[in-house]
Amino acid sequence: MTAPKSLLRPALVSFSALALLGGCTITPGTDTLAQTDPLEKFNRKVWNINSKADKLVMQPVAKYYNKKVPEPVRKAIIRIFANLEEPFNAINNLLQGKPYLAGKNIARLAINTTVGIGGIRDTATKIGVVSTVEDFGQTMARWGMNGGPYFVLPFMGPTTMRDAVGTGIAQWADPFSYCVRECHFVPNAATYAIAVVSVVKMRAQMAESGADSFLESSLDPYAAARSAFLQHRRAQIMDQDAPGNKSSNAAITDADLSSSGLDDTSSTSTSTGDPALDNAVADLESKAKGNDTPTPSQTSQTSQTSQTSQTSQTSQTSQTVNMKEKSEQAITAPPEKTISPDPEKKSLPSPENSDLGQKKP
Repeated sequence: MTAPKSLLRPALVSFSALALLGGCTITPGTDTLAQTDPLEKFNRKVWNINSKADKLVMQPVAKYYNKKVPEPVRKAIIRIFANLEEPFNAINNLLQGKPYLAGKNIARLAINTTVGIGGIRDTATKIGVVSTVEDFGQTMARWGMNGGPYFVLPFMGPTTMRDAVGTGIAQWADPFSYCVRECHFVPNAATYAIAVVSVVKMRAQMAESGADSFLESSLDPYAAARSAFLQHRRAQIMDQDAPGNKSSNAAITDADLSSSGLDDTSSTSTSTGDPALDNAVADLESKAKGNDTPTPSQTSQTSQTSQTSQTSQTSQTSQTVNMKEKSEQAITAPPEKTISPDPEKKSLPSPENSDLGQKKP
């Protein structure tokens, strides 16, 4: 039984491109050829065409979408599409040797599809199951495949040869894309509507992120877009863009995530919300470990004791100072002058009463 030609042609093209990319393996995330941009003249021409089409069509549509569609509805649409991408995220995590993250993708799909009502609400993130978005271009980069030259696709924007091949393979390997294209219960009108909404959603997100103002303020918008794209792709390949991921060049392993607790977005504090219970738990842990460091309750008691002793010492010192000042005032004050009668002194007789000076008759 031979395979249909419609399936063989994309497969042959993909494998040929993979052979070219695999001929020169480099460190994941460092696309030297893309940075030199050997196709710059061709890319600039396509960039100018895309810019004109974007200003005439996509920018007005994105602005109208952001203005007329309420923010809760826009966020719900983003969550729904993100939830539908979880199966392919799981596949790529498995291909990159990260089964723990693949399990989280499946858990997110189950939680958000049921409790989150088809992904309208991101319940999984609220309980600590964070998403790790992976595509096949990232997977090939983790395998060590060269990014190839940087080039701009008409009406699609910047990419590299490796990422373009990954996008083509995703159309056949992504369960959601395959179902939209091949499942007979999905009407053609719904298929086109999903594609249009997906493109408008991405363009509206770019407008909200400030990408338009960033490019308009740049002296060379083409070079700025190229640099921003390559830096963003490197961060995605090295798992530096998702919360809880490491910033080193080493790949994330299941043991690293499970032992370090980096896969949980909740606070690492062990507080229960009850101060008394927290102090009791800290006391028990301190006794069990034989640690001499003071617990929160001991610290509070020590602080209260020190405050009390300081207060009493201050009051005693003030009393001593007051008593000392009074005693010094009593010593230094001059004695009051008092005139006391001298008993030895006799009063002299007045001239009138005295017989002195009177002549005898």
